[in-house]
Amino acid sequence: MASIRKRNNSYQIIVSCGCDTNGKQILRTKTWKPKPDMTKRQIEKEVNRQAVLFEEACLDGYTASKVKLGDFMNRWKEEYAIPNLKPTTLDSMGKMTKRIDEEIGHMHLDKIKRRNIQMFIQSLYNGNDKHKPLGAKTIKNYVSCVSSIMNYAIRLDMLNSNPCSHANIPRIKETERDIYTPEEAQIFLDRLTEKAPLVYQCYFILMIFSGFRRGEICGLTWDDIDFKNHIISINKALYHTAYKGTVIDTPKSVTSNRSLKLSEEVFEYLKRLQKFYEDESVRLGTKWQENNFVFKNPYGGVMSPLTPRDWLNSFCKREGIRYVTPHSFRHLCASIMIESGASVKTVQACMGHSDANTTLNIYAHAFSRAQALASETVASCFNLR
Repeated sequence: MASIRKRNNSYQIIVSCGCDTNGKQILRTKTWKPKPDMTKRQIEKEVNRQAVLFEEACLDGYTASKVKLGDFMNRWKEEYAIPNLKPTTLDSMGKMTKRIDEEIGHMHLDKIKRRNIQMFIQSLYNGNDKHKPLGAKTIKNYVSCVSSIMNYAIRLDMLNSNPCSHANIPRIKETERDIYTPEEAQIFLDRLTEKAPLVYQCYFILMIFSGFRRGEICGLTWDDIDFKNHIISINKALYHTAYKGTVIDTPKSVTSNRSLKLSEEVFEYLKRLQKFYEDESVRLGTKWQENNFVFKNPYGGVMSPLTPRDWLNSFCKREGIRYVTPHSFRHLCASIMIESGASVKTVQACMGHSDANTTLNIYAHAFSRAQALASETVASCFNLR
């Protein structure tokens, strides 16, 4: 049983973990400090609770002083990351843990301090012989990954605090996103509808007119399409991961579940696509892979979210059009909404952002231009002498 020893304004919890090979008793200790406003009864109750939890952790063979970060990451992955994180998040964190393990994985959990995290951040920023320097946004993601691991250790009562808190992360520079002008977008649409296969015509028309994410578009099934009312509903998304390939899952956030009413012209293209698949299934016979997805590969199988990017790059080169990423069409849609006078809340709902601040941060430049145009409109109504 754990013993408790009062030391000034803190308590030392001592647990015996048996004896080593030489017969020497193995003792593990933990210091717990009560909050200043706690009563004597609250302190007594909480210190006993901490003692029980610490003893359980010790008897389980898991104490921060014994466990290296690299080893604990495996437990975090199995017990927390896999059950709770989205496939794409798990995929990106899986890549980051390799670098984390390489640089600080050898350290014991209780020995990792803020200065060690800061040195790790500096290494990411400067780069080394094996790795190129990383940008501020990527560094922030690395720190978030380490922080998630440390928070899980805290939940298991292996640590009292997170060394990633108050880390000094390089400032992320806000840059205006590279998107087509409306004139460039019209040229792209003209070439697209003249020369592209129907499946890509529909894909990029839908992306421009709706602003849906690429995984949301690839995850669409025909039961998400309401041809009568011209409404498309987003309730799932298709993701590509390095470990599992293409997987279907819920959208990015709860607010990403949404329905959008689009123009009749968009649905005319979707009707043509539906008819095209019917003809292809007859032409290919048993080679055709039947499923309910809207966007398919040439044999009817589900289209990977990565496929449109590769096709777009080749198409732009062939047509002499400036290449932008497929995701930029989402930003183009939002920018046109903003400049046409749509409110922050409206754009937030259409884009499926979790809160209005996300919308304001991403489209700060577009909102600034819209505000400037609004001010010019007011000024044009009056004459000042």
